[in-house]
Amino acid sequence: MTLLLPPTANAVARHIEPEDFRTFAHQELEASAPWRDGICFRPECGRVFEPRRSWQIYCCTDCERAGRAELRKWGHRLALSALIWRMGKYEKQDAGIRDLTRAARRHVTHVQSAWLADRQARAALSGGVL
Repeated sequence: MTLLLPPTANAVARHIEPEDFRTFAHQELEASAPWRDGICFRPECGRVFEPRRSWQIYCCTDCERAGRAELRKWGHRLALSALIWRMGKYEKQDAGIRDLTRAARRHVTHVQSAWLADRQARAALSGGVL
């Protein structure tokens, strides 16, 4: 849930930051989430648990921390190439920028594939659920 900032007189409402993906795609995730309710989303775990909150995807604090560390690890690998891809997406004139943009897009795809393969391998080794 996105918290609203207190209103200031007649000012236009502004979003200071984009919300996280779970807030942004809440409706779509409700319809087709990549995790299953009551099964830990950490591939090494996959433990069945009773969620205390409707949005809970990890069985315990340790799995949640490991999940956040995983997002941080892979997010750092994706950040620069994702930014460069977006910066050069509409470049028409400079061939060097267009080449760099294509390389950034390939890198994003490569890292996404490597991340998914890593999760699948960890799930297979531990008998967990992807």
